[in-house]
Amino acid sequence: MPPERRPFHKLVWVPVGRGALEYGASRVSVGKDELLLVPPGQVHRFTDDPTAPLTLVMAYFSEEIVARSTPLHLLLPALRSRFPDPFPQVKLNSYRRGAVRNTFKRMLAEQPREDACATAMLHAGLLELLVIFFRSEPARKSVAPSREQALEGTLEYIDDLFHTEIRVKDLADMCSISSRRYSYLFKQRTGKTVVQYLNDKRVAYAQERLRETGQIMYAAVAAGFGDAAHFYRVFKRSTGQTPGQYLESYMSQESTISEDRQHAP
Repeated sequence: MPPERRPFHKLVWVPVGRGALEYGASRVSVGKDELLLVPPGQVHRFTDDPTAPLTLVMAYFSEEIVARSTPLHLLLPALRSRFPDPFPQVKLNSYRRGAVRNTFKRMLAEQPREDACATAMLHAGLLELLVIFFRSEPARKSVAPSREQALEGTLEYIDDLFHTEIRVKDLADMCSISSRRYSYLFKQRTGKTVVQYLNDKRVAYAQERLRETGQIMYAAVAAGFGDAAHFYRVFKRSTGQTPGQYLESYMSQESTISEDRQHAP
């Protein structure tokens, strides 16, 4: 495609193919599972590798939109500071690749509607994409082998979505390996089975909600436990206490601390 210069920011996702981004006398490789940010006013062009032409999915946003949006106004300078290259470029792990794909699909579905709700959804989608960009690694940074990178992506997936239903098969599919092989690699990486790792995340989150609200069932549901019996069983196995005993112990400690403060000289 010919060189172009646009008056707006351009966020580019590469779902398929490989090629290059050319600007001035510079040329950088681009490929599958990468995100790039093209600043406004920069002359550039994408070129294809003839053996694997690029497919590009893009989101455009103007400086006017940035000026009117506090989150964008805060996020873009932070992103430029973290990625000082003229055309920042990051590599997506398996989790973030799925998140980018789903976000773009939602944005494409909302775009034709042209109403207040669609505008809000497009804005939310853009923010989500930029946060994913910010939290990803520079594309040119040396990375672990692809399978290990995929495994790291599933750990991030669990850390973000532990409160939802998560199956070993789905995690293994993200790495394109069998469930048995994934379980083996997962335990090598974490020292725990997937169920142990997931339950530890859920119990830790439930403890936070118990301390915050004092509501046992709310903590169970918020942490992703489907029923009370399962929650009580997993919680006691992990902490040595039932949720009620944990809450009672915490409240007793808080009461002691409060009394100590009252009697302090």
